[in-house]
Amino acid sequence: MANFKNNAHIEGNIGKDAVLKTTANGDVVNFSVAVNESWTDRNNNKQTSTDWFDIQVWGALTKFAATLTAGTPVIVEGKMKPGSYTAEGVTHKTFSIRADYIRRIAYMAAQEEQEEQENQDAEPVSQRQVKTN
Repeated sequence: MANFKNNAHIEGNIGKDAVLKTTANGDVVNFSVAVNESWTDRNNNKQTSTDWFDIQVWGALTKFAATLTAGTPVIVEGKMKPGSYTAEGVTHKTFSIRADYIRRIAYMAAQEEQEEQENQDAEPVSQRQVKTN
């Protein structure tokens, strides 16, 4: 029998500042992440879509997670956790991610990246500077 894993990996921007709460089971941090997608449809019109993910953080990672602010680009990995709530007599299913890894990420805007590449292509190799992180 196969041993499958419940893994989620998303990359996006923090929606609102993270909120730290103390519960009987320990500290928990909650925040949401927006994952944006854009494409061109068959009629050559640009389309965009945003998916929102609720994130829960427990344990040692809460100290770091509590510092996250709106707009921060992040990578979040963890397990999908089902839940539900009832509104107006109708039960709705939800899914959140219980994070076990969070990383702030820095990225260049696509235009800046393209301009940098064009500038490097125009320079002789001996004059290029290598960027390290």
